[in-house]
Amino acid sequence: MSNKAIALLKVLLHGDIHLDEITKYVDLDINSIERNISVLNEYLCEKGIKPIKKVNNMYSLENRDEKFSEFFSKLDILSSRERQDIYCIRLLLNGHINLEKERQAIGVSRTTAIKDLKKVREFLEGEEIIVESRNSKGIFLKEVNEGNLYNILCEKIMKLFIDREFLSKQRKELLEEINILEEEKYLEVYTQVTEKFGLKKSMFSFYAIYAMGIIERIKGSIVYNIHEIDKHKEFDNISKKLEKIKFKFKLSSEFKRFLVSVILKIKYNCDLTPSLKENYERFINRVQEIFQLNDEEKKGIYIKLLNCYVIGYLDKKYGVLWVRKSPNSERCKRLGKIVEDILKELETDMIYSDILRLAGCITNFFMIEEYTDGFKVLSVSRNIDNEYSQRVINSMKVFYPKISFTTQSFLEFRFKDRKEIESYDLIISDTESYSIKNLRKVNTLSLREIQRCFIEYVLDKRFLKLKK
Repeated sequence: MSNKAIALLKVLLHGDIHLDEITKYVDLDINSIERNISVLNEYLCEKGIKPIKKVNNMYSLENRDEKFSEFFSKLDILSSRERQDIYCIRLLLNGHINLEKERQAIGVSRTTAIKDLKKVREFLEGEEIIVESRNSKGIFLKEVNEGNLYNILCEKIMKLFIDREFLSKQRKELLEEINILEEEKYLEVYTQVTEKFGLKKSMFSFYAIYAMGIIERIKGSIVYNIHEIDKHKEFDNISKKLEKIKFKFKLSSEFKRFLVSVILKIKYNCDLTPSLKENYERFINRVQEIFQLNDEEKKGIYIKLLNCYVIGYLDKKYGVLWVRKSPNSERCKRLGKIVEDILKELETDMIYSDILRLAGCITNFFMIEEYTDGFKVLSVSRNIDNEYSQRVINSMKVFYPKISFTTQSFLEFRFKDRKEIESYDLIISDTESYSIKNLRKVNTLSLREIQRCFIEYVLDKRFLKLKK
């Protein structure tokens, strides 16, 4: 079974999905997807697991509650990148590796192992880490930039933890070998830090801290390269506040410096990563240009989209896979395509779910901008349930507290003149679709249907301003 088939299985584990949607998450055409699913089904049947079903181009995997992490842990399939990461982690942690022993454990030919090691050498040399071969002894570290060494180790160990539910046999064995600390203890440290500084929690920042804790335990006092973050205007102040936190176990001074760098990266990741900041600003500039936003709107959307963009960058960097189905709304799909095209233009890769999340964030920004003071909404129904209608109105006003939202029976609505009708920005009705430009038809006056109208109204309005 190939790595492509494994990637396909990971997608299917997220739930029922249409064939066209699968192509958004795996680098396979439709014919290749179907061939790989046939291979997967043979393999699953051999393991006593029910096969993947296809109904009207919808694929589903039954019994997703089975222990698929155990299933993955028995696979002996590794990509060249995964093999290289294993060699790299062992070499940097231990200071040496025996290539013959490693390649036998992984199950590849000597030629393949030599090619993988060459890639590892080239990568490390670019990070000022030189290795040498010693006859009959193995591969050893010769010259080391310690700061870069810890940075590389931290990121590669993070990848193992982030992908832990889908690790193949060799990667799982490596993780179990180096996972020598108690995650719960470091989670307490992480919780104390994030709550003290009001930080957003993510698996990236937690596993950065935990991975560095493992590295320090194995290699001794760390010398982490914080890339001049210690010159940041908030570095000293955060350091002082961190010293006042009473942790349940002692943290070394170097580890605390590392913690300060993590705190600053959570708060200012985009600013502290020049290439990311440059790319994000190019993205925002294109959004402003396409939707003809004024400077104030650009400033607002810059702040709103920043976290989504950074998470999308990190998801791609660390190989995170999460599947989000395309929205049913054609307007939302159109906006998603616009975001996707901007990223392609900027030669920026993101997984499809993060593209959709960015599109959703843009939609939310447009809605907040639109549904403000003076916006009048009228809902019209043949059968008004006053109690239910009021609950719907109250719910919508939680999201849009400044709008005017009233309900009316169809009978009352029929007696309104055109001037009264046009005084409303939006009319939502479950009645016949009149030739009224501000009326939106719904099947029922439910919260979900009204929210759909709100989304479609604001996107239609924004699409009219699209720069051709």
